Amino acid sequence: MKSSRLFLCILLTFLLLYLALPRLPITAENGMGNWFSFTWLLFAFLVLGGNVYSWLIEREKSDRNDRNTDREWGKRKRNRQRKKVYETL
Repeated sequence: MKSSRLFLCILLTFLLLYLALPRLPITAENGMGNWFSFTWLLFAFLVLGGNVYSWLIEREKSDRNDRNTDREWGKRKRNRQRKKVYETL
């Protein structure tokens, strides 16, 4: 659930960047509009980077949990097989 929310935030950030870049006054002039544009872009890329980092960490955690679950099921299966062997002896 958290992974899908983070992916949605990443997509929305890309959408905001796509819509805002043509409208931001990025020129060689020194003015408040220029400062606002660079500050807005800085915050947008910080949001994007934070969400991508969190999404990757969340995917790694879920992969690790899946591997641990598979490992536990494998142990249980081997234990059952051992019990069957001991019962037949």
